[in-house]
Amino acid sequence: MDFALQKTVRLTEKLSMDVRAEAFNALNHTPLGDPGNLDILGGPSFGQITSTVGYNGNNDNFFKPNTGSGLPRQIEFMMRLNF
Repeated sequence: MDFALQKTVRLTEKLSMDVRAEAFNALNHTPLGDPGNLDILGGPSFGQITSTVGYNGNNDNFFKPNTGSGLPRQIEFMMRLNF
């Protein structure tokens, strides 16, 4: 769940400031991957979910890079001066 809040503040007649805050994966839920070993019915790890979607915990080149849906909570702040 992503959230964004934005507010525009007038400082003078020609000068204003935009303030924005964004939160990605705001509830910090873990996006789980697919269950493993679906081809071996009754195996020891049949149906167990052992991975997350799109998150490389090692952050190295041997695994796929961190992408969108699997990242932990991220919060961004922005201020812009309009003149």
